[in-house]
Amino acid sequence: MVSGNLPPVWQCPKCGARLVTRNLAHSCGKYTIEALFANAEPSVLALARKYAHMLRSLGDVQVIPQKTRLVAVARVRFAGLTPAKNSFRAAFALHRWLKSPRIIKTADYGPRWRIHYVQVKSAADLDDELHAWLRESHDVVGMQSDLGGAPPLRSRRSAARARRGGRGGAPA
Repeated sequence: MVSGNLPPVWQCPKCGARLVTRNLAHSCGKYTIEALFANAEPSVLALARKYAHMLRSLGDVQVIPQKTRLVAVARVRFAGLTPAKNSFRAAFALHRWLKSPRIIKTADYGPRWRIHYVQVKSAADLDDELHAWLRESHDVVGMQSDLGGAPPLRSRRSAARARRGGRGGAPA
């Protein structure tokens, strides 16, 4: 898979995972979504399968169950989930912060990624709004469409320091 001027990804010969560089550390193993949700209610496994289908509908996406989570990979990881007994926590990366009551947690992950978490308890949670967020995550983060000269985003902390005139923020 090649995106623009980016080099092709490498595929692990053991597990088939796509990685941006050869021998990049990853969870190399063969796991199933059924094993991942072994301690969950059966309805949660059905929801996770619908979420995986939603991820695959975005394009050439690998949905990879791992020991404790599921990840979605285009060129790079852009989304995933973590199981619970009665629900799962969907996660996706964007280059911007979302403001929505559905977002239960956020995290800075490097200079470009803003991770957002949404609790999924029913099929109603797998709606058009979540699909649109996942589409943006796939297109921008997963496909690395921003790599080509865009300046890195600042974290909340460095942006606040820059507003106060302190050190640590990248120039705007």
